[in-house]
Amino acid sequence: MTVTTSTSPTSRINDLKRVEESLAMIAPRWSVWTLQTLQQDGRLRYHEVREKLPWLKDPAISQRLAALADHGLIDRTATNGRPVYYALTDRGRELAPVQDALAAWADACLEDTGPTARAEHVENALKLITPRHATAVLWTLQTNGPMRSGELAREVASGLSPMVITSRLRQLGADGLVERVTDNHRSPYQLTAAARALGPAYAALSAWAAGRPPTTAHHPVWASAQAVDRTQPAARAQDGQVRRSVAAAAVTTSSHATPAITAQRVPPSWRHADLFSHATRAVPIAPAAPTSGRSR
Repeated sequence: MTVTTSTSPTSRINDLKRVEESLAMIAPRWSVWTLQTLQQDGRLRYHEVREKLPWLKDPAISQRLAALADHGLIDRTATNGRPVYYALTDRGRELAPVQDALAAWADACLEDTGPTARAEHVENALKLITPRHATAVLWTLQTNGPMRSGELAREVASGLSPMVITSRLRQLGADGLVERVTDNHRSPYQLTAAARALGPAYAALSAWAAGRPPTTAHHPVWASAQAVDRTQPAARAQDGQVRRSVAAAAVTTSSHATPAITAQRVPPSWRHADLFSHATRAVPIAPAAPTSGRSR
């Protein structure tokens, strides 16, 4: 049975804010690596997590585990002096379809840098869509079609300077997600084929944030993009000039061992706090589905 989602402006804004909140949970560096380590190996003690992620040192591991536990994605159990174990919660396990969709998009639309671990594919995709206003700009263009920077600024946040959006559009253009409709510098912006191919990932994020099964994720904004992705899966062939500004690590993958880092990673240029430091419309936000964490 397909769940019908309201397409009212308020519903769309609430949906977007829940997705942005969900991205903030999983976007910080090494979060996906930590989640996928626990997904693959089940319940682990702290030193076992550290052995699976040998390039991470304290306090980075403890910080990731603590933050993910606060978000209700990881469960920390310790009773009667017994060893402490970490494991995914139900909400953490339900993130798998979201990670699958992001990894598939990165594999299809980002440049090939050699063998790359699945977790790195997901984190590379997240680096492009989590900077401040990035996802809001992509959703607005998907909803309204081609728009100029001033129009986008008014739609994304009331009172937002067009210069802020222009800067974000410049980066999204360098990343191959937006482009001018024509070569004229005054031409409106539109999504590229690679950006439209994000439909399944955003639909999966929307379903997870609202506590819906991913099988019901027929998204009111990205439904057409989902259809394009199903009928024309080779988005890379349609948009051969897709670029990205982040360097993926080339890693040796194995089903029996933790991938070893063999290339220099570029730290993200965005900050966690930036995701929520801008003004938003005065619309009541429906919260994301509850989790078991303290902050949710």
